[in-house]
Formats: sequence, C-alpha cells, structure tokens
Amino acid sequence: MALLERSGPRAELDAVVGELRRGHGQVVLVHGEAGIGKSSLLTDFLRALPAGLRVLIGRCDDLLVPRPLGAILELWDGVPGRRFEPSDHPGLQLAELVATEPTICVVEDVHWADEATLDVLTYLARRVRVLPLLLVLTFRDDELAAGHPLHRTLAAVPSSHCRRIGLARLSLDAVTALAGSDADPEAVLRITGGNPFFVSEVLAAAGGQTPASVREAVLGRFARLGQAARTTAELVSVLPGRCEAWLIEACLGAAADTAAGEVQGLLVADQDDIRFRHELARRVIEQSLTTQSRRRHNAAVLSALVAIGAPEARLAHHAWQAGDAVALVRHGLRAAELAARTRAHREASDLYALVLGHQELLEASDRADAWDAYSTQAYAAGRNDTAGAARTRALELRRQLGDPRRLGETLRWLSRIRWTSGDRDGAEAAGDEAIQILTGSDGATPGPELAMALSNQSQLAMLAQRDSEAIALGQRAAAIARTLGDRETLAEAEVNIGSALARADLDAGLAVLQSTAARAAAQGFDDPAGRAMINAAWNALDQHRLDHAGELIEVAIAFAEERELSLFAAYLQAMRAMLALARADYPAARTAIELTPDAHPAPATLVRAGIAVRCGDADASEVVEQGWRVALATAELQRIRPMACVRAERAWLDADPAAVDAATADCYRLALRHGSGWDVGALAVWRSRAGLLDVVPDGLPEPYALELAGRTAEAAACWEALGEPHAQALVLLGSSSVDDVRAAMTIFDRTGASAGLPFARSRLRALGVATVPRGRGRRTRENPSGLTDRQLEVLRLVAAGMSTGAIAAQLVLSPKTVEHHVAAILSKLGVSSRADAARLAAGW
Repeated sequence: MALLERSGPRAELDAVVGELRRGHGQVVLVHGEAGIGKSSLLTDFLRALPAGLRVLIGRCDDLLVPRPLGAILELWDGVPGRRFEPSDHPGLQLAELVATEPTICVVEDVHWADEATLDVLTYLARRVRVLPLLLVLTFRDDELAAGHPLHRTLAAVPSSHCRRIGLARLSLDAVTALAGSDADPEAVLRITGGNPFFVSEVLAAAGGQTPASVREAVLGRFARLGQAARTTAELVSVLPGRCEAWLIEACLGAAADTAAGEVQGLLVADQDDIRFRHELARRVIEQSLTTQSRRRHNAAVLSALVAIGAPEARLAHHAWQAGDAVALVRHGLRAAELAARTRAHREASDLYALVLGHQELLEASDRADAWDAYSTQAYAAGRNDTAGAARTRALELRRQLGDPRRLGETLRWLSRIRWTSGDRDGAEAAGDEAIQILTGSDGATPGPELAMALSNQSQLAMLAQRDSEAIALGQRAAAIARTLGDRETLAEAEVNIGSALARADLDAGLAVLQSTAARAAAQGFDDPAGRAMINAAWNALDQHRLDHAGELIEVAIAFAEERELSLFAAYLQAMRAMLALARADYPAARTAIELTPDAHPAPATLVRAGIAVRCGDADASEVVEQGWRVALATAELQRIRPMACVRAERAWLDADPAAVDAATADCYRLALRHGSGWDVGALAVWRSRAGLLDVVPDGLPEPYALELAGRTAEAAACWEALGEPHAQALVLLGSSSVDDVRAAMTIFDRTGASAGLPFARSRLRALGVATVPRGRGRRTRENPSGLTDRQLEVLRLVAAGMSTGAIAAQLVLSPKTVEHHVAAILSKLGVSSRADAARLAAGW
C-alpha cells in the first residue's frame, strides 16, 4: 500500500538524521494505535537513508513473558565482530558502542519490552545529549496503562532532545486514492476508521465486496490459500514477531508452503524469516485456531527450538501454549533465573508465577526455593503484595522442611517485605522469630543468616527511632559479619548505625553513611550502598537542610538509575516530591509523585495529603484520612509525625482546636519519648497555635524555639533562610502585625496555597483591617503570574489552542500531569477557564 499522508513525519525523521550527522543525539518516539503505519513509516525511512550511517534494529515481541534483553540482543546482532556479554552492564556496553560512530538504533513495539530492555533504553535516553545516537522507539500509545513500565523510560527522555511523532488515521481523500474504482471509499472509511492496515485488508477482500469487519477480510485471504499454505500460516501464527525459515521446514518439512501466503499478501519474507504482514493479522489467524491445533503447532515449535538450544523464555512460552506442564516448569525456572540475573525482575516474577502454577511437579525443597525466589523478584519489581504472599507460602514449606537457617532467612525477608508494605507489626513479628530460630539451642556457630537478621532488627529499631537499640543491634551484626568476612552484611549494619547516629549528630551520621555508601558501591553491594545514600538524603531532608538534601537525592537517584535499582529509584522519586512540598512547589511535587509507583506508600500519601490541604483540593479530607491510616500502620514516628502535622494544619485552618488536639496529642507524647528536636518542635508549635501547649520543651531547633518564645519575625526569617516559604507564612499568620499577615497572604498567593487565604483574611479582619485584599493583581507582578517555568511553558501551549493530549506529547508528560499544571495555572491567575487564561496571557 502506498505511504500516504506521511510527508510530515518523514520530514521530521529526515531532519533528525541531519542532526545526527552533526553529532547531535536525539530520541524519536513514533507512536499510534496498532495498524497505524509505524513500521511502514520506518521501513520507508530506513530504505532512503544516506550511506555511511550504522543502523541497528531490534524488535519486541508479544510473548507470554518477554525474553530478557531480547531487543538489545537483536541490536547487537547487527554489529559484526562485537560480542555482547549479558552479565555485564548492557546499557553501558551499548552506550560505549554507539559512542564510536553515529548510529541509528530502532527498537519497535517497546510497549512489549521486558524490564531489562527498558532499563537499557532508559540508560541510553538519559545520555542521548552526549552520544552520536538517533534512538527511534515505536509503541502503541493507546495500550499504555497508567502503571505501564514504559512510562519511566519516556519520562527519562530529555525534552530538549526528543521528538514525538504521532501518526494520524487516513482521511477520506487518502482512502479514496487507495480504493480507486473498486470499492466505496466512504464505506471503507466507516468500517476501518482510516486505520491504514485495516484499509489495506478491506481493500484486498475478494470480489470487490466490502467485508463486515477486518477480521473477515483477514480470514478471507486465509481461506483462499490451499491446505499446505493454510497449515503453514497457522504455524507462523503461533510465533509472535516472526518465524525462522528453518523452523517452518523443521516442523512441516516438504508440506510447507510459504509462497502462496506471500502471493496473497498475508505473509512477508524478511531475509531468513517469515512473518505476517502485520501483527494484527497474525492474531486473527492464531485466535481462529482450535485449542487442539494451537497446542499441536506449539508442541512442534517447542521440539524444534529445544533441539537447537533456543532461549529459555521462548521455550517457556511455547511450552505454556502447548499445555506441556513439565516443559513449562523446566524451561520456566531456567528462564526466570536468567531474567533475575539480567535484572528483568518483572519478567522473572511472571515466570515464577507460571512455574508455581504447577508446583506439584517440584520437590518440596525446590518448591520452597521457587516461592522464595518468586518473592524476591516480585519485591524487586515493586510488587509488594505479591512478594509478601509468595514469601508466606515459602514460609509454610520451610516450617515443614526442618532447616533453621533457611527458615530464618525466609522470615528475615518476610520482615523486610512487610515493612516496605507499611505493616510494622508484621515486620517486627517476623524479624523477632527469625532471631529466635537462628539463635536456637543447637550450639551452631553464628552464620551470615543471623548477622543479616540482626541487621534487619537494627534497621527496624532505627526506623522506629529507638536509636540506642538500633546501634547495639547493628554492632552485634557487624561483629559477626567481620568474623565471617561478610562485607555486604557489615555494610548493611553500618548503614543502620550511621542512620541512627545522624539523628543526634547529623554531620557525624552523614559522614558514616557517605563513607559506607562509597565503600559498598565500590565492592558491588548495591543494596547497602543505595540504602546509605537514601538514608543520608532522608536525614538531611528531615532536619530541613533542603539544599543538601536535594544534592544527596540527585546523587542517589543517579546511582539507582545507573545500577537499575527500580525500587530505590521509586522511593527517591517520592523524596523528590517531599522536597518540592517543603519548598512549596506544588506542581513539581504533584509531577514527582505521579512518577512514583508507591514502593513505600507513606511518603507518597504524605505528599498527596500535604498538597491537598495547602491547595484546598476538594478531596482533601479523604486524602488526609488515607494518609493517616497509612502512617499509623507503620507505627513509626518518622511517618506519623508529618501526617499529624498535616492533619493539624487542616484543623487549624478550620479554627478547630479540638481537632488539632486529636491530631497531635498521642504523637506529641511519642515524640517526647523517642523523637528528635525537629519532631518535638513541629508538633509543639501546632499545639501552641491551637492554645494547647502548657510547657515549652527544651532543646528545640531555632525556628520552633523562636516562634514559641513569641519572636515571630525572627522565626519567619529562619524559615525563609531554610527555603521553606509555607512554614514562613504559617508563622507570619500568628503575628499581630498587619504587614506580617499580608506577607503571609502574598506567599500563599504566589505558591498556590489557596487554603490559607481565608484564614489570613479573617486574621486581617480581627486586626481591624476594613478592606481585606483578595490577592495580588495578576498583571502587576514582576512575574505576572507567579508561575513556575514549566507552568509558563504549559500556558503558552494552552494559549496556542493545544489540547491536553497535544501538550502532553509536546512536553513528554502524562495527560494527568498537564491537567494538574493547568489547574494550578487557573488558580494562580484567578480565572476559571483555559480561554480566560489564554486571553490574560496575551496581554502580558
């Protein structure tokens, strides 16, 4: 079919090739629904490329569980004389390769990519500014759910080095040109919606008659084949992506007939492969097969692939489709182990789930190992509920097998998973039992399992701010680890010791954590290195050293991304959001938290609740109560205290001192027993603002001590110096100075914290101000809107008449994020519609 109405996309592709030849890297995202012509566009583009450019092509296939690094391995197939070592850092290897000469890497159908492939693509996307690389990714944007892992890769693409090419459906004019005089173009357009693949199938229907559906058109082509050709097409249909020519011969021998399928336009010969002209056609044929036929074809394919030692993930796919449970268990376990080694945790988890659907085929010890491994991979993939359930199944088996070391290790892991899920009591129970079992009466020398169990308990104590206990347990774990030469457990224990120390002496604690992080990273111990970096950043943030915290967060995120530690990266993204909340940058906080898959729900719900309360969101009550339930479940002051302050702020703005008391009383008592001065001070000022504080505690940090001493201006200046305008405004609201309250209003107005404005107006009226302003004039500001740079960018596109979807595509954001930005813009401008915002912006 001719390539119609694609001159614009082709011109964009040609333009980025020019940039590449000048050494400028780019990412091009070609997206659209299935059948829209992404592959046809790229085929036409690649065919016309000038000589001298290296082109590497990889494809992602719709396998049951994608083959780890499948598309990356295909890219390497195009590099003669270079060997890919999967055990090494695949992203770094590919980056080093493309750095040697200008390279075009095309990866098709990345919506089907495995996690390890997406990690490599994310690695390249982040570095495209400094690489002579044109990275072209195609995907179906209508198949990307909110939690799809591809979003992380798309978010990593720098907007300055990215082009999005969205392909539109064909117009009536294009369909008319294709149809000629043999079909009714309006009827074809009505049936196909202008989808190019659907159009081509309908126009190819026999007899010039327009079929009722595209499925009928595909099956009509299939029916015109002879028996041998139909059998061949059936065989090819059970192989997602493409089918090697030798495989057809191995399965069908002389009975194979691919030529007839090519003549009918159903199949395409591509070098040594045979494939359907489009994936949608393959699916139509595969779905038309009877269960018996589908199993028979898959069994033949499985047998042929086993004979040549094909990749285990591919074998597992066909074993599952063939209904061969024994083969599925055998190949699925091997494929899962390989996926785990390549850090394709999501795929490894899925494979273990398939295998364990036939767990009766495994010996009891192997079954327990599989459940443990399933849990570990699910945990690494951020699937905490699945990880907890799988580890519980492993625990049931371990109790029957009589191996205390393995039982203790399973319990220690269960403790960790429960804590990550916010179940503090469950984490403590599992951790305590692990210690009891591993220190049993058998007189065995303490082993690495006990050292890790003690380190786990040290961590739990540290997180609960039982710092003396945390240090003592950490020192016990470290002593055993040193005796055993177990450097990884030693690093884990030192992270806990440094984190506990940081609460009493931040600089000393940070020194321990940063030293431990550097040593652990150099030794290849990613988990303790990442924890040390996260805890250093957390303590700096918790003690309001925002600039330092921001630096530490970015260092930790770079490490997590470099080592492909998705769980840590997600948690750090939540900390980015917390930092933005502290700085009163609510759009940035919203955007950051949308990119967080809630690896730990407490920081995520805290940020959402803080934004909702400050910005006066309609669902603030619901979000706050959800955050409070999550915080209480952790039984940790570090989670409960911030949420108690959010609840107190909401109650105070509603002039409800009883609700402030309910929000803070229990937590305040807990802070007095276990908390730092920052914990106690944050709660004490809320109780003071509500008239509930009888005695001012000693040893509070300066901004709290100054406010409680009645030195409002000095306290506000402290918060301003710390870079926390919202905290500054709250202090100013308590002043008896009209100018101070007006200054608080200005801060609320500038940051978009609209919930504080009614309270501020009531304070002004109470101070005798007859005319209370509603906010600063929008046109008279130095920055007319008080908008962030991103909001100004969004506003310009709104003023240009672009839709939410178009803005999202232009700025590489999710539509929901754009909606949040637009809502913030309307609030800051004091208007109710996009049209009003556009008119106002036009006058600047």
